[in-house]
Amino acid sequence: MEVVVVNPTESLYKNVTLNDVQLASAYYPLLVDLARHKHCLTYGELVDKAKEAYPGKEVVQKAIAVSTGRKLDVVRLFTSERGLPDLTCLIINKGLGECGVGFTQHFDPETTRAEVFAFDWSNVSTDFDGYIKHTEKVVTPRPKRKRQVALNLMSTFYAKHKTRFPPVIRDKRELIIELLEKGLSEEEAFTEALNAT
Repeated sequence: MEVVVVNPTESLYKNVTLNDVQLASAYYPLLVDLARHKHCLTYGELVDKAKEAYPGKEVVQKAIAVSTGRKLDVVRLFTSERGLPDLTCLIINKGLGECGVGFTQHFDPETTRAEVFAFDWSNVSTDFDGYIKHTEKVVTPRPKRKRQVALNLMSTFYAKHKTRFPPVIRDKRELIIELLEKGLSEEEAFTEALNAT
């Protein structure tokens, strides 16, 4: 089978959900432990191990092996952003005895596993909390605002902080209002408008 190489910092799925990130956070420490012991698990075994490790986490208790690939993709993004080897190669399909098609279409599992097993995982943090908080913010829909509310927010913020902004900010008025209507904070809207060409 031909391997189609993808950017390791891009998701293989169209959208990452909060559920994907929450389960990835439960799987990540288990995967680090597998790497430290140079061991692999099947998708089902990973889900079972997570349920055992997190008996009070409802999202983990409801997890099923079928959708685990999406969660592992989040782990892959997390490790890639930190310059760590791809731990997801440690999870294999029970029937095939190898990683699932989602992995093997894009990566070489044997080479990736060799990198994981050669890496020193002893000092790697298993903390995923910051990543969850960031992703929650990104995937949680922002409340939309009416134009008048956005206009009031813009005016109040500008009155308090006008010395921070160059005169050209006045030319970005409509863009700022539009961004505020989409739910961005005042700081985000002004910054994004300034950075827009």
